[in-house]
Amino acid sequence: MEWVIFSLLSRALWAADNIVDKLLIGKHLKNPLILTFVAGISSLLLALIIILFNGLSWIGPVPVALAVFAGSFQIIAVFAFYQAISKEEISRVIPLFQLTPPFVLILSFLFLGEVLTRPQYLAFILILIGGFLISLKRIEGVFKLRNAFWLMVLSSLIYAIQIVILKPLYVSYPFWDLTVYLIFGQFLPTPLLLLIPNFKNRLVDNFSNLKPVGWILLIMAMLFVAGASLSINWALITGPVTLISVTRGFQSAFVLIFTVFLSIWFPKILKEELSKSALGVKVLAIFLMFLGLYLIYQ
Repeated sequence: MEWVIFSLLSRALWAADNIVDKLLIGKHLKNPLILTFVAGISSLLLALIIILFNGLSWIGPVPVALAVFAGSFQIIAVFAFYQAISKEEISRVIPLFQLTPPFVLILSFLFLGEVLTRPQYLAFILILIGGFLISLKRIEGVFKLRNAFWLMVLSSLIYAIQIVILKPLYVSYPFWDLTVYLIFGQFLPTPLLLLIPNFKNRLVDNFSNLKPVGWILLIMAMLFVAGASLSINWALITGPVTLISVTRGFQSAFVLIFTVFLSIWFPKILKEELSKSALGVKVLAIFLMFLGLYLIYQ
């Protein structure tokens, strides 16, 4: 059961990275486009490291084209995520990534011919209810969906499309080679951000004025991502991929634990709504989404 430890460790590290992203976009690099650009550059560095240690083989024009295509529109999902956390509490945003499994099941049914079960239909309902519940905001006595909800729907849908494209590829081609081509696709649109009017100037201004704390957070984010990637890869080598996928839901719980801890003990670093009603809604919503994930993989 060693894979369980590494899988849960990866989710804890991703959750820590989510918190750091929130701090970066809240106090240091406030423009989501700049963080999107940094994510693209970081992905290229990861690809170069993989090539350095593992090399790179040509796997054919069709799988390479599909992997690059699947990676290239991820920039939209990344930007939507950063835009969402710039508008909303991180503990309300991360659980919405659990909208991805229902999208995956629908797309798999339509394009891969996978048949859905009754528990999976029930899972759809539970996850959607949890997503709506955690994203509701009361404004003058009326409940309205938060803007972050729709951004995360877009982000989750893109990730779901990407998963459906990659699923048959990973069955047939080497993991590391395919991953490098996928990362190349993720980096490909990044230089296009430099064509946005005044983006270069804002990029230079932000990094020239970035305080040491901001640089430390950037380095922490890169280390958390690297650690999470290594942990999940090790888990994939030693454990069943279906059960490993289920553990993604624990990322929401880790984010909630981290935000509660910081809000109570270090409110100057991160402060979120911690009234009994707000906390109760978050816990209930995450529980429903966890239950939905459990039913999906039965």
